[in-house]
This record gives sequence, C-alpha cells and structure tokens, in this order.
Amino acid sequence: MRTKALFYRFVMFCLVYVAVQGQESESIGTQEVLVVKSYTPSLSDAFKINSSPVSPDSLLTKDKVLEFKIKSVPVVSTFVPNKATPLKLQRRSSRTPYNTLFSGGFGIKSQLFLDVSSVIELDRTQRFGLKIYRDGFGGDLPNTILKSNQQFSRFGVHHNLRSNDYNANTLLQFATTKNNYFGLYDRDWDNLLILGVDPAIKRSVFKIRTHWNWYDFVVRAIEFQANLTTDNFDTSEQQLSLKADFEIELGDGKITATTEVKGLSTLFRESFFGRELQEEQIGVGSLGVHWQNTSSDFKLKLGAGMAYSSKMDGFSSELLYYPEIDLSYQKKGRVMVPYLKAMGGVKMNSYQSLYSVNPYLAPTTTLNPTFSKYNASLGVRSSLSSILNFNFGVVYDQIENFMLFERLPFDGSNNNDSYRLSNSYENKYTNLDLYGFKATIRIDLAKNNFVRFGTKYSYFNTNSTQQLWNVPSLEMNWEGQFNWKDNLTFTFQGSLLGDRIAAYCPIFLNQQVDNVQFQEENVPLFVSTTSHVAYKLSDQFDVFVKLKLNSVGPHGRWLYYNEPSFLLLAGVTYKFDFQY
Repeated sequence: MRTKALFYRFVMFCLVYVAVQGQESESIGTQEVLVVKSYTPSLSDAFKINSSPVSPDSLLTKDKVLEFKIKSVPVVSTFVPNKATPLKLQRRSSRTPYNTLFSGGFGIKSQLFLDVSSVIELDRTQRFGLKIYRDGFGGDLPNTILKSNQQFSRFGVHHNLRSNDYNANTLLQFATTKNNYFGLYDRDWDNLLILGVDPAIKRSVFKIRTHWNWYDFVVRAIEFQANLTTDNFDTSEQQLSLKADFEIELGDGKITATTEVKGLSTLFRESFFGRELQEEQIGVGSLGVHWQNTSSDFKLKLGAGMAYSSKMDGFSSELLYYPEIDLSYQKKGRVMVPYLKAMGGVKMNSYQSLYSVNPYLAPTTTLNPTFSKYNASLGVRSSLSSILNFNFGVVYDQIENFMLFERLPFDGSNNNDSYRLSNSYENKYTNLDLYGFKATIRIDLAKNNFVRFGTKYSYFNTNSTQQLWNVPSLEMNWEGQFNWKDNLTFTFQGSLLGDRIAAYCPIFLNQQVDNVQFQEENVPLFVSTTSHVAYKLSDQFDVFVKLKLNSVGPHGRWLYYNEPSFLLLAGVTYKFDFQY
C-alpha cells in the first residue's frame, strides 16, 4: 500500500512539473489565413440588376379612384357636425373636349352639306386625323340654258408625330370638283346643239404632303409635296415640290435660308386653236438668304433671293433677283408702328392653281411662272387700347407675266365640246407696274367678339396691248363674330369686287376661230357674303343655319356666269369621343 501511494505521488508531481514548464515557454502568435475560392454566381444573381424605371402612359392607364376615410376624434364639445362626404377629383375640361365632330345639313336648291372630322390620340407622341367634307347645290340656277349645279368633296387622312426634338405632319388628300360651262351669251341657240352638249367639267386632285420641323437643329424644316390632277377631258398634271429652311444663330440675330425646287408636267388632250396635243413642262428653283434680329425695338429682316425657271417666256433675264426685307420700329409704350416690307418671289402657275381661281378655265391653256420683283408695302400699323387696330400702307410692285383670264371665242366646229361655245377662259400674261394702297381696321369688342374690314385699291400701268380683262381696281373684304353667353354664335364674312372690263367675243357665221376681235363689256361690282348662326343645345349638340347672298344680276365674278342670289341651309352638329 505504501508503495502504491508513493507511485501516485510521483505521477502527480510529474504532471504539475510539466504544466509549470508549459506556462513558462513562449506563447503561440495570432496568424491570418486567406482562403481563395473562384466566384460561381447562381442564376438568381442575374435578377439583382435594377431595370430602368418606366413611367406609365396616362393615355393608356386608367385613373385611380381615391378613397377617403373619416377618422373620428373625441372632443369635449356639444357641437355635433354633419356627416362629411369625401371630395371627388374632377377632371378639368379642355378646350376640345371631344375628338370627333359630325356636322350635316340640307338646304334649298338640293343643297347637301357634310363635314366629319376626327383627331385621335394614338399615344403621347402620335395623333391620327380624318376629314370628310362635301358641299354644293344640285339645283340649277334660274335663266340658264345648260345645267349649272356645283359640287365639291374632299377626303383626307392626317398623321402627326411629335417629340421634344421635332414635329412631323403627313397628309393624304383626295378632292373632286364639279362645275358646268353654262355661261352662254344671251342669244338664240340651236336646240340641237344645246341638247347634244354635256356642260360638266369634273376635276380630281390627289395630294400627298409631309412637313418636318426640328426645334434645335440647323435644318429647321423640310416639306415635300406631290399633286396629281386629272379631269374628264383627259387632262393630266403632275407636280412636285421640295422646300427646306435653315437657321444659324449669329450674334444677337440669326441667319436663315430657304431653298425650294418646283416642277410640273401638264398634258392637255388638244390645244384650243390648233387642236394638237399640248404639253407643258416647267421647273423653278429659288434660294433666299436673310439675317433677322428681333431683340430690340428696331426689328429687322434683311436679305435677298434669286430664282431660275426652265421656261423664261416673258422674263427680262435668266436669273431673277428679288428682296426679302421686313423692317419695323416698335418702342414700348407707343401705339404707332411704322414698317417697310418687300417680299418678292416667283409663283408657279399650274392648271390646278388656275382653275381654283376660275373654275371655268378651259382644259387647255398656256402655263408660265409669274415674277413679283418687289411686292413692297410702306405704312404704319397701330393698336389703340387693345380694342382698335388699324393698318394703312402704300404698295408698289413690278410684275413680269402678270396673269389674267381672257374669254375664248366661239368655235363653229366644236364637236359638242362644251367649252368651245365662247363660254370658257384661257389665261394670258403681261408685264406691268402696280401702284396702290391698302387699309385694314379691326375692332375687338369683347372676348371672341370682333369686326374686321379691309380694302385695297390698285392702279396698273402697262405698255402692252393686252387688255386687263376681269381685273378690278377695288377689292374689299370683311369678317366678324359675335358670341352671346357662350350659347349663341353669329359669324359672317364677305367680299366685294369693283367695276371691271370683260372681253366679249361676238359670234358670226363662218368666223375663223383664230381671227376674232374682242369687244369690251363693263361688268358691275360683285358682292358676296355668307352668314352662320349656331345655337348650343348642350355640350354635344348644336344647331346652325347658313345663309349666302350674292349680287343679283346676269354677271357674277366671271362674265355671264351668275351666282345663286340666295342660298339657305340648316343642320345639326354632334360632338363625341371616338374610342379605338
């Protein structure tokens, strides 16, 4: 037993000794271990990339209905309030609350009026428009041997694309007009000849036009247009036009330039005198450059332009130069504003533009451009207390190939062609100097209530033997609008043409069509006015009445083409929102 106790004591001693020696040895230092491992992302990490925020389109999303909850709060009071109701948000009405308008009516002389237009927002950047229009009367005018009804219709679609940088408009349009060569002289006509004549002249125009505007670019605008014109006498006309506007900032002002190229190709089945195929091809190019500054009281636009035409008949030089000047001085607090304006240029005369002025133009004529060398006016305009505004100025111009209409003679071998009975027109050209004055006065009575009256008197000085047929020296025009309580609206507009001389072509047996002496015939002044009265039944329904009055007599704007003295039409207008 003693031996075992000694053995245990020895073992314990050894363990205590080893522990003491371990405490006296050096301590173990702290070390860092870096573990390198390749990155192996999981598929879910791909969804950690934030997507770009997208704002909802207010035109395509539905409005949210706001709900309010009234929370009662206990108070020490004997006042008992009424139950409150939450306010509802109301959409503010716009100026055009409806995107579609339908207007139609009937009147005397078998009038049929139709006007349908719609503008639909496709999204925040695009709009689409539609236009259908028809007007005219089906009944004949009194004291006319041939049919004298008139009709006009138009169908078009329009697209608008807009952004913060540009605005683009594109138009497709198809228009038709129907008139009759009914302006025969007051004489005894052969019934067999009259019965075999169809006096109708039907014309159609297809137009495509696109116009682009840039807000902050050197090229500010580009416009392209193409027209195709036809009629029932096998006439065909194609027109092309390209125009570009440029603008560069320079100091306090800017330099702007406009370049334009026009061309037409017109084919007539036969000329009036020779009865051979007639073809007209004309091209006109122009360039205008000017500098303008409107930052001070003295506003100015200084520049010039030049033009070239492939057909130079009647022009004095191969290159045509003209000014582009617009000067005015308007100091703050002064009501009188003197101005000087001279904007010359070259105008393309096409078959389509000519019959738009005179619908009784024969389906064969001579086409030449017209050059206005100055087209200048010097005058003063004023605004008195924002109610009375007037403009008075003198005008001056030198015009080469001034265009006018001359009546064609009677063709004995007319072959039942309605325009060969000395009842149609061709256009003639002459060079002249123009002097005159113009005056305009406008009175603004209240909001949307105004009256405007304008007059122009011209004196023509020419050394040519060509008579100025159907060119009045005095011209007047007027318009106005009156509105009562936003329910009743009355508008009117009209014009007056002064006395003028027209060509009278006497008819003889066996006369030569190319050897007729014209006689002068005085045409009295012609007055035409139109009135429109509309009454609003509701926000969507209106009723209207249109009244047109013309001078009574055998002569209208053109010799022996009288106008209807009285036309009355009534109808209704309905506005609504079309949802696509």
